[in-house]
Order: sequence, then C-alpha cells, then structure tokens
Amino acid sequence: MNNVQEKIKIHDRYQFEIKYTYPLNKELPETDYLVETFIFIPNNLGVNADSYTKHDFYSDLQKYIRFKTPVFLLASIIKEKGPLDRLKAEMAALAEDPSNPATGKDYLYQLKMLCSILKSALRDEEDYIETCQTSSDKHALIERLLENVTKIIAGFRSLRPIIEVPHLNQEQVTFYNFSDEYISLMIEKSLFKLLEFLQDVEIKAKDELCVRITDVIKSESKYREESHYPSLVRENSSNEAIIYRMRILKKIMGSILFLKTFTQTEGRMVEQIMMGLAAGMAMAFATGMLFLSRRVFSDLTLSLFIVLVVSYIFKDRLKELSKIYMVGFLKKYMYDYKTILMTNMTRIGFCRETFTFLKEKNLPAEIVKIRNKDYFVELDNGYVGENVIYSKKYIKVYSSACRRIYADFQVDGIHDIIRFNIRHFLDKMDNPESQLYFTDGDGSFKMVPGLCTYHINIILKYGMGDQKEYHKFRLVLNRDGIKRIVEIPCPAI
Repeated sequence: MNNVQEKIKIHDRYQFEIKYTYPLNKELPETDYLVETFIFIPNNLGVNADSYTKHDFYSDLQKYIRFKTPVFLLASIIKEKGPLDRLKAEMAALAEDPSNPATGKDYLYQLKMLCSILKSALRDEEDYIETCQTSSDKHALIERLLENVTKIIAGFRSLRPIIEVPHLNQEQVTFYNFSDEYISLMIEKSLFKLLEFLQDVEIKAKDELCVRITDVIKSESKYREESHYPSLVRENSSNEAIIYRMRILKKIMGSILFLKTFTQTEGRMVEQIMMGLAAGMAMAFATGMLFLSRRVFSDLTLSLFIVLVVSYIFKDRLKELSKIYMVGFLKKYMYDYKTILMTNMTRIGFCRETFTFLKEKNLPAEIVKIRNKDYFVELDNGYVGENVIYSKKYIKVYSSACRRIYADFQVDGIHDIIRFNIRHFLDKMDNPESQLYFTDGDGSFKMVPGLCTYHINIILKYGMGDQKEYHKFRLVLNRDGIKRIVEIPCPAI
C-alpha cells in the first residue's frame, strides 16, 4: 500500500460512508496527506451558501479515526506466537499475578486485539472466496475456512480453565465471556453470509458444504444458549437483545484500535489579532480626522461638529468592513478546525479540515474536466450551474510514534471513516414516485409507478506528496433516501 486508498458505500437510507486508508511510511518519521472533496448539488435542491452553513455541514458529518487492523490469515491466528498464543501467555501471567495492573491491562489488550484480528480475517477470506474464479478453488477455500474456524473456536475456549481460578477478579472473567460471545456471533454472521453467497453459485459438492456450514451455525447457537448468553435469534421476536449486544460488543472490542481526538477551532488568536488591527485602523482614521479638523476649525463650530459625526460614522463602518475583509482573507489560508490524534497519551498526528462553497468558475481545470457535464445536465440546472461544496482535509501522521504503540503487531495504516448525512438535501425534492402510462397493444392502457430520482456528483481528490488520484461517484437519491452509489470512470488528467 503506497498511496491513500478509498472505499465508498451506503451505510443506511440517509448516510453514505467514505473510508480512507492512510499508509504509514516506515522510511519517514512523518507523512502528509491531502484529501479534497467536491460535491455538485443541483440548484433545485436549494442547498447553497445561504441555506447550508458551516455548522450544518459539520453536524452532518460523523467521523471515526482508528488504526488499520493487523493483517492475519485465519490459519495464522492459531500458529505459534500468533494472536491466540499471545493471549494464552497473558492469561497465564494474569493468573500468576492478578493484582498487577500491568498484567490485567495486557490481558484485555490481547483479548480485544484477537477479536479485531479475527473479525478482519473472516471478512477478508470470505471476500476472497467470493472473488475466486473456479468452482474447485471455492470448494477448497470454504473447506479450509471451516477447518480454521473450528480450530480457532476450540483453541480459544480451551483457554478458559487458565482464568477460572478463585483469586481472579470477576470482571476479568466476565470480559473473557464477552469475547467468547462476540467471537461466536462473528463466526455465525460470517457463515450466514457465506450461505447466502452459495445460493447463487454452482460449486462442487455444494449441498454437502451447506450442511457443514449449517452444522457449525447450529453448534454456535446451541453453545450460546448453554452458556446463558442472551444473544439468540428467535423467530416471531423483535430480537432487540441480540442487535443491541452485537453493537455494544463490536464497539468494546474495536476500541483497542480507535484513536482519541481533541478538536479545536483553528486561528482564534490570529483572528483576534486581525480584528484588533481592523479596530486600530478605524481608530487611526477617526483620530486623524479629529487632528485635521482642529487645524481647520479653531473653534467649536457647527462645521466641526458635522465633521466629527461623519468621521465617527466612517470610523465605525471602516472597522466592520476591515473585519469582514481581513477575516475573509484569513480563512482562505486557514482551516476551520484542527483535530489532535492521540492514543495511550501519545500524540501520533493531527488533522485540519475546512469547508466552503465554490463558484464553478473557481473550480480547478482538472475537476471541471472530470465533472464533464453534458447538455442535458445544463438544461436540468437551468443554465445557472450547480452549487459546489468543497471540503479539504490535511492529515499529518507521525509514523515513528505509531510504530512504537503496537510493537508486537504490525500496523501499517490508519482508517479515516466519514459518514455523511444527506437529510438536508431532501427537503425540496418532489414525491418519490410518479404515475406513468403505457399501452398494452390492444387499445387499452395501464398505469405503472415511476421512481423520481436526483443525482449528486462527488469527486474525490487525494494523495500523498506528488501522488494524486481522482475518483468520481454519482449519488442517486430521492425523498426516501439514498437509492444507490455509482462509480463513474474518470478521464485521463
């Protein structure tokens, strides 16, 4: 992974998600990244600089920053010195010295890391099976996955006796149970997804594989029931408990990789200095007018009174206009917010971001080329163009500091996950469906529903150093929410 990577997907009806992965350059002490986003919004949606403020934009964003999960194959998890082996060593150390805070901390660290690694490994191997070309390879890969999953389950649960000792803190035993429940749920979810995939493909001994997968799923469900875990799916039930627990367990186990962030408004001091300069200029003007008036009018006359009043008026306006101009000039070169990235009380970088609306004439030439509006789009926008949201993010990561945090695992990147809520874009939309007519050939006609959609184009520009990449997406939505995201090929720049 040499450059920034990006993935965009629908998160729910009203949110889409962009996940950037920033690589950690091992050869440099720090690395810089720049990410620019251009969102082209049809004028008839009424989203512009007057109706959609900076506060609205940042309120619509939900951001998560975390380390990329260390990469392991399922088979590697159970190897010597693998995640399971490391957990076993920490559990033994905890049982030997349960009162030591360091051993308790390392035990929780290894438990969370194992769960995170297993979740990522299951996803990656399942994706690989789905993209595999031949039927025989798919069969072999699924058999290998089932074999490794069975070994991981048995290996993890064989560790329970290590901590089932009388002097151990009950909370530490409970956390093991949480991890056990989470692992069971992850494996069950992954195997159900694999069953769903197998419904639409033809592979060798498909029925036999489906039976084996189903047996593992049934075994896990029975195990959770016997262990008195409440995360059981019931027919004719809301299944509220299992959804709630899955969400909470995912957050708990994934927290080992998440970064703490502290956000502050950028340029407050500089802005105050600029506003002070504006006030000083206005005061200098008013004082100069007073000195000049005293030289021209030696006595207190009506003319002097009028001059002083007029100078005060101009002084007040000069102060406000200078403030507006200086602050506006300043914002061209400064960001809105600066976010400090930290973990374990170690500062590992920062992120600066800004937002504004751009006029189409101020767009970079390469963005105009990628946007490539056709004549029909021009007509749709009433010849007055689109409103363009522009956001820029500058990220600096201290690679050397990151490498020291997880010395026992190889972490080679940072995930920057952004969820954007599009509800503000829906207010001015027409009804999501319209009635259409067509003839059936015998002189009669029928009415059929037609979907009313709008297109929002998104161009992403990102990279590190001189490496720049461009990606274009079309967000298709209506008043009911997001319908789909389509990737559009970019022309050569």
